[in-house]
Amino acid sequence: MHHLFAKLRRVFAGSFLADVGKLSFGTLSGRLISIAVLPLLTRIYSPTDFAILATYMAVLGTIAVAACLRMDVAIPMAETDLDAVNLLVLALSALALITLVTLLLVITIPGALAEWLGNAAIKPYLWLVPLGIGLTGTYSAFQFWTTRARRFGHIARTRVSQSLLGAVTMLSLGWWGLAPFGLLLGNAFSTGVGGVGLAVGAARKERALLGLVSPANMISTFRRYHRYPLFSTPDAFLNIAGAQVPVLIIAATAGAEAGFLLLATQLMAAPMGLLGSSISQVYVSRAPEAYRDGRLKELTFKIMRHLALIGVGPLILVGLLAPSLMPYVFGAEWQRAGEIILWMTPWILLQFIASPVSMVMFVTGHQRGMLMLTAFGFAIRSGAVLAASRLGYPLVETFALASALFYGVCALVFSQVAHCNAKGGTTPCHK
Repeated sequence: MHHLFAKLRRVFAGSFLADVGKLSFGTLSGRLISIAVLPLLTRIYSPTDFAILATYMAVLGTIAVAACLRMDVAIPMAETDLDAVNLLVLALSALALITLVTLLLVITIPGALAEWLGNAAIKPYLWLVPLGIGLTGTYSAFQFWTTRARRFGHIARTRVSQSLLGAVTMLSLGWWGLAPFGLLLGNAFSTGVGGVGLAVGAARKERALLGLVSPANMISTFRRYHRYPLFSTPDAFLNIAGAQVPVLIIAATAGAEAGFLLLATQLMAAPMGLLGSSISQVYVSRAPEAYRDGRLKELTFKIMRHLALIGVGPLILVGLLAPSLMPYVFGAEWQRAGEIILWMTPWILLQFIASPVSMVMFVTGHQRGMLMLTAFGFAIRSGAVLAASRLGYPLVETFALASALFYGVCALVFSQVAHCNAKGGTTPCHK
């Protein structure tokens, strides 16, 4: 263990390690809160309640990821602070419009939406979708703004506070018998309510910059960064749809299976949430400078190698033990979730290695290539699950195998892009 941490210190030297440490501490605390309450939640809420939550999260995630038209993603990579602050306002403007449109839809045609989703039980709770979109999008925009300023401690604190509020909401409302409402509202709080704190911090520290926003500057900035809404928005939508459309198919076809899959995913996502997302946040704040200096290949490859070193042993161990431990920790009716975790292990390992450096595609201007990659992911994952549902094959196992294939391809593509954009590199690179 000492040898492992020594290697980590050598790889993520200096301030990089300090920034990762700040984010990891906040994320770890938030994840520990979320995981600690899961054994209680699985005894308060049923697998059917979790299946409704899975449908809600699939809809929310699919819309929210692109609700800012990906101009939030461009904020840390903006060339000037003037561009960055105008991108922030553009992102929030797009978010407000999409949230409003979603609200109008869930008010006017809730029955049709629930029928289209294949889950009539979600109809009374569809109004929570625009709430979740607004919270999640706000948090995303101001998180990227705070990332640009490298105030990682502030981000870490919001991750703890929103996880705590989400957990208390789920437990208290579930205890009072408000199921599955408590699960859905708690999830909305745990994924986005921290955006309020980040927004207050930004208004206090960068008030002068906010005064530079104007319609003319917004139009000029949009023209310079149009590749993000043009390519990154459909890319983000296809990426999340590749993960969530199969969940919707599973929920509509196999019912409680979606609940088991959701619990398994939340448990296996812990390594991603703890270290992977923190490294990704710091990576995106430093990769543009590394790219300009010809150090992008070195930065990217070191991160991927050491993520592999960190992740292989623990994830395989968790996958092997999960089928035996799940009934004891979460209750006998959750045995199936342990079996799903075993099948998910290759998928999560490859995602753990590839996802933190996925922004290499945007840093190097490969938005079109990223769009093609995520389109492939959507097709292979959704197509495989849809085919399995028609042919009578196991849906969740098919989803896990297709996801492992997709993230394996991602790891290869990200490595290639980082390599061919190194100074003096000889590998051809096509945007």
